[in-house]
Amino acid sequence: MTKHLGQDFEELLAEAREIPEVREYLDSFSVIIGDMVYARRMQLNLSQQELANRAETTQKRISLIEAAKGNVGQDVLDRVFRELKLKKLDAQFEELSAGRA
Repeated sequence: MTKHLGQDFEELLAEAREIPEVREYLDSFSVIIGDMVYARRMQLNLSQQELANRAETTQKRISLIEAAKGNVGQDVLDRVFRELKLKKLDAQFEELSAGRA
């Protein structure tokens, strides 16, 4: 069987998602936002510095957003989303299991 580029990573990610703590982290708001910013920045062929300049912030803040680290203010996220033309987040809901609030 022939593997395609990235297949090993996809398999590793699928295995990692079976660990509850890893799945919880990967599904966290910070990671989802970071992934969206990174993916859209790549689509637009922008460097972190170019995006930072356009969004009137720093390259370090863009790096923090993409890495899902640090506390980035809503005003910065608004400017970054505006520059990337990210207009909305599609909410996906999961039924809470018994015992979870």
